[in-house]
Amino acid sequence: MMIKSEKDYPLLPNITIEELDENSSLKKMLHWVGENKRVIDFGCATGYFARLLSSKGCQVTGIEINANAAKIAEEYCEEVIVADLDFVNLRDILSGQTFDVAVFGDILEHLRNPWRILEETRQILQPGGYVIASIPNIAHGAIRLALLQGKFEYTELGILDNTHLRFFTRQTVRELFERSGYFVDTYEQIKLPIFSGSDWIPYIDKNKIDINVIHTIEQDEDADTLQFVLRAFPLSLEGKYSSLYQQYSQLSEEYNYCQNQLKEIYAELKRSQFDLEDKQIQLEKTQTQLEQAKNQLQQSQSQLQEIQQQWQNTQTQLHQAHTAWEHCQNIIKAMESSKFWKLRQTWFQLKKLVFRKRELSND
Repeated sequence: MMIKSEKDYPLLPNITIEELDENSSLKKMLHWVGENKRVIDFGCATGYFARLLSSKGCQVTGIEINANAAKIAEEYCEEVIVADLDFVNLRDILSGQTFDVAVFGDILEHLRNPWRILEETRQILQPGGYVIASIPNIAHGAIRLALLQGKFEYTELGILDNTHLRFFTRQTVRELFERSGYFVDTYEQIKLPIFSGSDWIPYIDKNKIDINVIHTIEQDEDADTLQFVLRAFPLSLEGKYSSLYQQYSQLSEEYNYCQNQLKEIYAELKRSQFDLEDKQIQLEKTQTQLEQAKNQLQQSQSQLQEIQQQWQNTQTQLHQAHTAWEHCQNIIKAMESSKFWKLRQTWFQLKKLVFRKRELSND
């Protein structure tokens, strides 16, 4: 970001392109720049964006007002020019150089006359060249609500950065480029919720604002727009052609991406079909095994019923035998208690005694 005084820049980590948030002006601008381009980065700061561009094969020239930051940026740029854009002519400081892409990353709002700089930039663009810019949105919902409370307080960073000289809405951004001889072919928004609590916007206490006012502001399409990110071409037949070519390239890239995705999906579908067929075969085997197990279970149940029946029959027979045995015991007891049995016992005892006496007499 270019500023009017030697304000210190926040040092950004060495983040990779893959790590950039999709809701990031850097990510969107990198995509639009493309690869292997000659790029002029207005307000290159410490070169964090130039470093990402270099990783895509781009050759970067930087312009920066802060000499300390420019010294750091030299590591990532082919050349860094220390200059205040409000007091120089681009042709003079660039010595006839031309570029494929001119990048204004949150820069135009710092200039007294951004219209003049954009007009001069047209003269340093190669045929088919274009401008990429990110610009803060002064119509963000937090700014509107702060104004309703009578507040317009500058901050170190964000939409109300204390070095901003110009403020833009969606309409005036478009007017800025059209008045400077461009047409905007691609327009996107970086989102930041009104009540996010971010340092980039004023803090608003939701409880102190009429809820109906909040709802009215939230209905505006740019109420949560932090920045506008756009691509603009010089207003000429060549610019129109370049715009159409860029759109064609983008659509072709998206088409190829969709084709590759479709191939991957088709391959995955085929794999899924094979897996499904395998699972169907396994299911059929499992069903067969289940049927066999079911038949075995039924046979086992029948055998168990037969065994239970045999056990019951055996129990019945045992009970009958026990009853018969008890009956015999009762008969024996009855016989032993009868007179006949007692006489019989006496008779056997006498007979035994007589037999014994005979044996003694014979001796």
